This record gives sequence, structure tokens and C-alpha cells, in this order.
Amino acid sequence: MSRSERLLLLAFFAIVLVLLGRNELTSAAVGFVAGGVPALLTAGRLARLSGRMDARLGEVAVRRTGLRPGAVAVRAGLHLLVLGALLLGTVFVPFVGDELYAATAAAVTGFAAALTAARLRR
Repeated sequence: MSRSERLLLLAFFAIVLVLLGRNELTSAAVGFVAGGVPALLTAGRLARLSGRMDARLGEVAVRRTGLRPGAVAVRAGLHLLVLGALLLGTVFVPFVGDELYAATAAAVTGFAAALTAARLRR
């Protein structure tokens, strides 16, 4: 993915987090931290793994530039599909379902946003 595609995807994640935090701010904040911290800890390991793969297999000579809306739409759609699957849990947990959904959805979104932001620096 190019830098502009990652920025657009980060904007999408920010909108999702704002919508999640609109009704359940505390749950969304706790979920975001619970998802973002492990992603930041994992990002360094993934960067080292990527470096080893580039050293062994060879680095890609052509870097992608520009904006491909289709690639961003597919990743955003897959994220929304995961959030939709998490929504099914609110059916089974009647009293704290909203808080639980906001926390888990924010954790998943925070994890994805942190990994995307870590790759933005490269």
C-alpha cells in the first residue's frame, strides 16, 4: 500500500473510533488502548521479520505510489465485516452488550490502526 492509501485508511479508522466512542466513550477508550498497545509492541517484530524476508528474497524494486480507492475500499469493507461479526455478540449478552461491543470493536480497530500507522513510517 502507498502512503496516501495508508493515510486514507487511518482516517477511516479514526471515523470508526469516533462513532464507537459517541455512545460508549469509556468502553471505546479502554478497548482502543487494549488493542493499540499490543499492536505497537508487535509492530517492531513485524518490521524485523519484513527486513529478514527482504534480505532473503530480495527487496521489491517498485514502490507503489498514488491512490487506489479499490484497495482501500476492500480493506475498509473487510474491517466493517469483522465489526459486523462482533455485533452478533450483543445478542447473547443482554445487559452489557453495548459496552462489550464498543470495547471489542475499538480494540480491533485500534490494533488495525496502530499497525497501519507503524507501516506509515517506512
